[in-house]
Amino acid sequence: MCGIIGSKFFKKNPSKQDLIKVENALTKQTHRGPDFELAVAVGNAVLGHNRLAILDLNPRSNQPFQDESKRYSIVFNGEIYNYPDLKNELLKKGYSFRTSSDTEVLLNHLIEFGEKGIDKLNGCFAFGFYDAHEDLLLIARDHMGIKPVLFSMEDDVIHFASEISAFFDLKESIKIDKVALSNLFKFTYIPAPNTILENVHKLLPGHYLKVKGKFMDIIKYWEPDPKIQFEGSEKEAVQTARNIIENAVIKRMEADVPLGTFLSGGIDSSIVSAIAAEHRDGLHTFSIGFADNPYFDESKFSQMVADKIGSIHHALQLKNEQVIGEFSDVLNSFDEPFADSSAIAMYFLSKGAKEQLTVCLSGDGADELLAGYNKHKAFVKSQNTNFGIKSIAKLAALSKNKGRGSKIQNKIRQLGKFGELLNQDWPSNYWFLASFIDDQERNSLVKHDVLSIPKQPYINDESLKNFLLTDQTFVLPNDMLKKVDLMSMRHSLEVRTPFLDKEFVHFVNSLPDQYKYHGGKGKVLLRKACKDLLPEEIFTRSKQGFEVPLHQWISQSWQSAVKNEWFDKGYLISQDLFHFEGVAALKEKFFSPKPQESAIIMWAYIVFQNWYAKWIEKR
Repeated sequence: MCGIIGSKFFKKNPSKQDLIKVENALTKQTHRGPDFELAVAVGNAVLGHNRLAILDLNPRSNQPFQDESKRYSIVFNGEIYNYPDLKNELLKKGYSFRTSSDTEVLLNHLIEFGEKGIDKLNGCFAFGFYDAHEDLLLIARDHMGIKPVLFSMEDDVIHFASEISAFFDLKESIKIDKVALSNLFKFTYIPAPNTILENVHKLLPGHYLKVKGKFMDIIKYWEPDPKIQFEGSEKEAVQTARNIIENAVIKRMEADVPLGTFLSGGIDSSIVSAIAAEHRDGLHTFSIGFADNPYFDESKFSQMVADKIGSIHHALQLKNEQVIGEFSDVLNSFDEPFADSSAIAMYFLSKGAKEQLTVCLSGDGADELLAGYNKHKAFVKSQNTNFGIKSIAKLAALSKNKGRGSKIQNKIRQLGKFGELLNQDWPSNYWFLASFIDDQERNSLVKHDVLSIPKQPYINDESLKNFLLTDQTFVLPNDMLKKVDLMSMRHSLEVRTPFLDKEFVHFVNSLPDQYKYHGGKGKVLLRKACKDLLPEEIFTRSKQGFEVPLHQWISQSWQSAVKNEWFDKGYLISQDLFHFEGVAALKEKFFSPKPQESAIIMWAYIVFQNWYAKWIEKR
């Protein structure tokens, strides 16, 4: 992957100072592309690029990339997996190519088809395409939001970039977005289109932004719901799914650099790894374990799969002292506050993988497509549950022994949350299951609580299908894919996601719910389609999720990574973002004998304050 940056001016040609601003912003994204870095002025725009070379390693494929006439330019982050087909079509139309990269194919594809060509792309991408003759800028994001792109419109210019850090060089005025802050302390991440900065927006998945002259329009070109239902038999659905998955994995294995897979030992990554191993001898696979925390460690399952598929397996065992030693660098990896704690493990997994290769395949997306999370099970069960379970769940909700530190605490936590779920109606039950911090705790902490949940297109009617579609458009791009992009690109590692292939997404979303969830189990389709690939135990084991010993890690890193002033009354008054009493109560609970889930809120608070100290105070 790479980093992209650009500025298009409405009333002038860019000055030397404008070029310098983009050059400075590029240095904030060097980790996204350490192989080459350049900014150029063309027409009314400045375009900048950080390159991580994956296809055609020759400098001829460096970006910004232009056609021979210099009229058309592109900065591109990602991969176009169907670029060979697009290239063949362009060759028939008389185009010639001077590189073997997908970048040149994408540029010529857009020259030929314009904005109508965006929907023909199958890949993970964010790009800025500029036509100097028409003064036309197209900024596009892939169908599922695998790759990020942000933009900011001002009186005489529009800026865009891969990470929010770039805008500290591009923009004159920087202010905290209070809605984004409230959302952070509900979901542990900031949903699009908001960012932590006012007037900096995330482009939504499946959308492109068109700027011609001084006029701007945001256009949706794709959505995950195909609107057409599959009418074949379950047997046909199973065989079709297997064919699409295999093709999606194979398409994502093209690279001119070493390639491997993440292998957690769960169903999704194990299927991807098994298919990849069939097509590449000596496949390297990577898992993360917790040497000092056996409860969170699932290494035996990844090793079981590695033995079955014959991969060269790297079982990375994370020790507490390693986490403590790099805790500050983990915190400094966030371009905006992001508090999904599994990002810590992803940081170390990406770091370990990068020591051996440059590209990894992952199993991301299958849970949101095929009802693989415990919350999906809870939602379905809540629709039809008996009096006994309701009583037990409601008692668990009152327990003070909830948490994530042991199997017993975690089970009580899950039962307690289920008890609270039973009191919710649609769509409140969806937002309840999507949230990690309740309203009372957030209100006690955040001073200007102006929570605003972005409107979702599939939230009107209650069904498992709409639950999954909302996960795909809300949780997946804002949390799961954000986490992977942040931490993999921190280490200049590209991650590819076969389950988010456009064809597979539309196919799965056309299926009846019972093909996805049945008999108390999710991912029914995958279990049937790929049962021959893996040991039976992988399909029958309980899902644990990417949990980490968060409370322990924060406690042990407190002295080195947490500043006392973040809990000082005077500091908080001057900051004018948090209630001192709420912050003090959070700290007291965190260090109490029964901290429950205070670690989640404390992590969000520390992540924000570290980001604030790095980007706002220093500015």
